[in-house]
Amino acid sequence: MKKVRRNRQHAKFARLRRHLEITADLLRPRRIRTRSARYAAALAEQLGLIQRPGCCSWCRRRRRLERHHWDYQEPLNVTFLCGDCHDIADSMNNQAITA
Repeated sequence: MKKVRRNRQHAKFARLRRHLEITADLLRPRRIRTRSARYAAALAEQLGLIQRPGCCSWCRRRRRLERHHWDYQEPLNVTFLCGDCHDIADSMNNQAITA
């Protein structure tokens, strides 16, 4: 691996660690923690820590997939869903929070 590429990869791992720390810090506002969780999941996918499947995890349709976080405290625990299933999952999350 070339030195430049290795340095970029180390920088991505450093950013990932930083955003994982931000999501764990309960003193920060919720919107900051959720944004960091989303960015950490994207970085983990770029680094190969999370594998994107070829189809939706629920309906198995081959569409554009979106990452769904069930809990933002665990930013690397994501489910890949199509847009329709993601809407359903979000409504399930909202109902669980309000109940």
